[in-house]
Amino acid sequence: MIHLEAKSPTSDLACPHCRHKLPPDFLRVPYHTISLIGDQDAGKSSFLCMLTKVLPVALYREFGIGFQDGDPEVNDAINDLQKVMFETRSFAETMYEQVSRSGRTVAMPRPFTYTLTPAEKVREQCALIFYNNAGEHFQPGASAAELPEAQQLAHAAGIIYLFDPFNSAAFRAALKGSADPQMEKTLVDRQEALLAEIRACRLAMQNQFKGAKANIPVALVVGKSDAWLPLLEGVPIIDPLQEGLLEQATITKNSAAVQQLLQRLCPEVVTAAEALSPNLRFFAASAFGHAPTINEAGELAPDPAQLQPQQVEIPILWILSQICPALFRALKTASEPASPSA
Repeated sequence: MIHLEAKSPTSDLACPHCRHKLPPDFLRVPYHTISLIGDQDAGKSSFLCMLTKVLPVALYREFGIGFQDGDPEVNDAINDLQKVMFETRSFAETMYEQVSRSGRTVAMPRPFTYTLTPAEKVREQCALIFYNNAGEHFQPGASAAELPEAQQLAHAAGIIYLFDPFNSAAFRAALKGSADPQMEKTLVDRQEALLAEIRACRLAMQNQFKGAKANIPVALVVGKSDAWLPLLEGVPIIDPLQEGLLEQATITKNSAAVQQLLQRLCPEVVTAAEALSPNLRFFAASAFGHAPTINEAGELAPDPAQLQPQQVEIPILWILSQICPALFRALKTASEPASPSA
């Protein structure tokens, strides 16, 4: 491969579209793209940061699967953000880079790559690419050609949509009296429209790109669950990870509980999510496990002494069980009951 500027040989691989460096084994193992999407201030960076911290532990402890950086240099932004979270410093680390593409400069999400290697099944090794997509880049009326920063959606193997309960008027009303400082942030409440625009964007790009995937698994995660779990009125969210078994029946039961709450408070969001894919599950998760505090910079940040992420890894484990059946065949996952959304 030839370096585009210096015209000198290099051993590195780069994407011809975004110019991002690719991992050394990119052409050797199958890669699955996971798009993380949510509205502004939904907590996507915090969620991805905690996910990449707790997922390796769960995969190795429960299933004997190694989870490693595909390229430590590229993933440095996530690793730095993990340090930020445990030191309550500013969350200014960007998940985007400015890239020159098709004669204009666009903000492209950084690809964070990781390899999954079963200890006893090296031949089934695969890798994940996480993209942290800003919701503001899915504006109504924009065409797929005008959204190069979102075109990875066309080839995504799975989507995690992070729903922000503090950006929902209905959730805020139900949480009236909460001392959580997020109750004071500016309310936009456009998540139904964002889901609809994501669907429109995917449909447009499926027509534009060969090999675009339809009916992919979609995990709608109602984040910051530490604040709203009491709204379930005693219905428990059970851990589906039990002694090396990913209990699909438990995932479906939890999904039904979260879905019913959403249908009661904001049914339009459920309708928009169901239109995105028939392979849909609802999840409750919290990246911090507690209400954030206001740091010295006047920003919302976790208290390192109280950090206790709740079920952050479950949505991606469910997606992996859908897209990597060969990898996860050894997990003895329970048979999947009928979808509550069907």
